[in-house]
Amino acid sequence: MRKKLAILILIVFLIQIGYLSYRLPQIIILGEDIPPEIKLSAVIAGVCLGVMLLLKEYTSPFK
Repeated sequence: MRKKLAILILIVFLIQIGYLSYRLPQIIILGEDIPPEIKLSAVIAGVCLGVMLLLKEYTSPFK
């Protein structure tokens, strides 16, 4: 169950990063203000990254 959830969150994370990498250069080149959907996408990507780190199983390097 934990692996499936991590894969689902990874897919959402990658979609958000793909969207940001598509839209941000357009905004930078045109010199527009950053719209709310770009900010929301960045927040969602950050939350997904945090959840993936929480789901990661801790392995000690000393074992």
